[in-house]
Amino acid sequence: MKIVIATDSFKGTLSSEEVERILKEEISKRTNYELVCVPIADGGEGLVECFGKIKGGKIINLYVTGPNFNKTEAKYLLSGEDAYIEMAEACGLPKANPKDTKEVTTYGVGELIKDALQKGAKNIYLGLGGSASTDGGCGMAAALGTEFYDKECRKFVPVGKNLCDIKRIVFNRNITLTALCDVKNHMYGENGAAYVFAPQKGANPDDVKMLDAGLRHLADIFGEYGIQNFDVEGSGAAGAMGAGVIAFFNGKLKRGIDAVLDALSYDEIVSDADVVITGEGSLDSQSFSGKVIDGIISRSKNAKIIGVVGISLIDNPEKYGISKVFETNFEHRPFEEIKKTAQSDLRNCAVKVAEYLLTL
Repeated sequence: MKIVIATDSFKGTLSSEEVERILKEEISKRTNYELVCVPIADGGEGLVECFGKIKGGKIINLYVTGPNFNKTEAKYLLSGEDAYIEMAEACGLPKANPKDTKEVTTYGVGELIKDALQKGAKNIYLGLGGSASTDGGCGMAAALGTEFYDKECRKFVPVGKNLCDIKRIVFNRNITLTALCDVKNHMYGENGAAYVFAPQKGANPDDVKMLDAGLRHLADIFGEYGIQNFDVEGSGAAGAMGAGVIAFFNGKLKRGIDAVLDALSYDEIVSDADVVITGEGSLDSQSFSGKVIDGIISRSKNAKIIGVVGISLIDNPEKYGISKVFETNFEHRPFEEIKKTAQSDLRNCAVKVAEYLLTL
């Protein structure tokens, strides 16, 4: 039997590599099956590390503008003429202090891109995930030469709270940029960047309404330049950075997990697999909207899918194509408690997975 192990990280506790290593160790102790691990990311956390394993290259470390306009250390991968950048390296939620998304900038993301271009990168792959921002990518664009003016013709760098002040944009689009995202949300509205994600970034209900109005205004300004991107799937990713990628750079949005699987030649790897083990920290409805598990299911042909997750909030996984789900935190203990036992919990779970595999 051939088993492919392709899991996302368990956010805040275990990296993708750690999850796959522990599963492989415990299953190989109890079976003689062929086990193949593949590096996985979906555009968010772990993208640089993942492509480093697939493509090779050099990690570049530098200081850039952080989410609160302070300096923060960040890194990206330079592989030949390709650069792989996680926006969260510059403006990730853990780096924001205070966590006030209406004040947060993506300027540092643009600085990462600028550095990569100066070092010879021709193709920029930008992972959208884990951001603290809701600025439509305006900060990033400003760092790369786009200019924003208010009604008094004063130039400024927009953040979430003053998107409505934008009156005119002078674009600088001389960049080839592909954004990798793991959500399908639109730029604004009830399913948009502000309403769905801003509360996770410190926004109260009044902030959410204000931010949504700002994104609507930004979309209207884009419209004045013939750019209609507000309803593109993924345009709401990372505080509407997805919309910004399209508008400011004529960029493309691609499902992050597909970009990774393409680079891996995953279709070939899985073509003769009997079972695929995938998973993430929390299995919920969003797991099937462009994230790792969704991508693995859609690309795994006739293999049986087994989920190994921290917790499951899904009652009918079969409906989504998962044959069996194993929870490491089956008692649904608090996060602060499971952080201390994440590895041992996964090992115990892996034993149950191995026992199940022996019944197939």
